[in-house]
This record gives sequence, C-alpha cells and structure tokens, in this order.
Amino acid sequence: MRNLLFILVALLAFSSCGPNGHNSNLGTERIDSLAAERESPHASGPDTAAFTQAFNRFFSALQAGDTAALEEEFVDAGKGLWLIEQPGALPAYHQFRSIKEVQREYQQRPFTSISQEMQECLLQRREAFPAFDCAAMDGGATGFSEDGCFYTFNTADFQRTDMWKYASLSEQEARQVQELQQQVQATVLHTGTSYRFHFGYRNGRWLLLFADLRVPCSA
Repeated sequence: MRNLLFILVALLAFSSCGPNGHNSNLGTERIDSLAAERESPHASGPDTAAFTQAFNRFFSALQAGDTAALEEEFVDAGKGLWLIEQPGALPAYHQFRSIKEVQREYQQRPFTSISQEMQECLLQRREAFPAFDCAAMDGGATGFSEDGCFYTFNTADFQRTDMWKYASLSEQEARQVQELQQQVQATVLHTGTSYRFHFGYRNGRWLLLFADLRVPCSA
C-alpha cells in the first residue's frame, strides 16, 4: 500500500512539472480558460441572460407610450418589424419601418395601443408554451392550459411556420418573412391576449422582428 501511495504522489508531482522540471501552470491555465469561456457569453450568440431585462424595458416603454424608446432600442432601422393580424379568415402581414408608422387593422390604432390590452406581463420561462384549446375559452377563460406571460428560446416552430403562404404577400415580401423567421431567437406569449412577440438578437440588441396580434378562434 505504501509503495502504491508513493507511486501516485510521484506521478502527481511529475504531472505538475513542465519540460524543464519546473512547476507548470499549464493545467490550471487550461481549466481557468475553459471556465472563463463557459461564463462569458458567446460573441456572436444571443445574450439570453439579459433577455428578460430587455423585454422589461420594452414593456415599460410600451406602457408609457414611449415610441422613441421602442424605436431606438428594439427596431432595426433598416428592416423594421412585421405585424401579423387576422382581420378575417386569413392572416395579414404588414411591414413597418418604424413603430410610429404602425397602424393596426382595427381602427388603425397605433402600436402602443397594445398597452391597453396588456396591463401586466411578469415573465416566466418555459421550454414549451401552454397548450391551447378553443373549447376551453368558455366563461372568459383564455383557452390556455396555464395563464401568464411566458417566454421561450425554443423558436423552431415559428421558424418553420408557413402561415405566410396564406397572406397576400409578394414574392419579395415572402422571402423577407422567411429569412426573418430564421432570425427569431426568443418569443414571448401573453395568454390574456394571445399576443406573441418574436425577437431576434443582433449586434448586442434584442430586436422585435414580429408582433403577432392574432386572436385564436376569432375568425
């Protein structure tokens, strides 16, 4: 047993030495480097840890009717945002370069009118959103299996949706919508209204790419 312990100690001492027999910090440096890499956000990836803070700023600006703040932080000046509504049986897509330009289908209301319907949004993270059933909307219920304001980074379903096919879009607009769908990295669902807000991360900012204001079972 003593011989075995001696061998283990000798191996440990040898592994801590460099090629010249001096103590080497190479192993420690590698461990520290890996730890730092895990802790720091990926340069090109979304800052998921900061998403809730960004959305809270978005929601506060929405409640305050601060279109300038919404514009400056959450809208790409070049690509704008898309509004998805359903005034009839089919969805309607409209692109706006500016929050101030938004006119909703119903009474041409501004974007900030959403605040009248969304009084509160305390974010909770979910891997998947609550299930929805039209038959469960009786008595003022939302139809969702769980009520609240939820967000997810699992956006594959929206990225794959072909709902745009049923809207009156030009070929160029359809391509733009499909390309933008692939950039959605976070979605917020407000069950009280059924509204969904789809965000993408670009150049250190969470940008609103789509605002889906459709109300299910209303067509």
